[in-house]
Amino acid sequence: MPFEKEVIVQIDNRNVGLNKTEKKVIELLIENPAYTSAELAKQINVIRRTIERSFKTLQEKKMYRKNRNKA
Repeated sequence: MPFEKEVIVQIDNRNVGLNKTEKKVIELLIENPAYTSAELAKQINVIRRTIERSFKTLQEKKMYRKNRNKA
């Protein structure tokens, strides 16, 4: 996951159209890029489908790219 800590500052300082769940997903993935959608859902207290929708909208906004290089 190619996120850096400065991303959160940039998100908070500009209006990039992210909702609360999308921001929290990014924050958690910065902490631990290995989180699964189920783990993120548990951390944020939402259902897994909500996380999957957030991934989709983050991809559309070019804020997230799925890593397909799994070992």
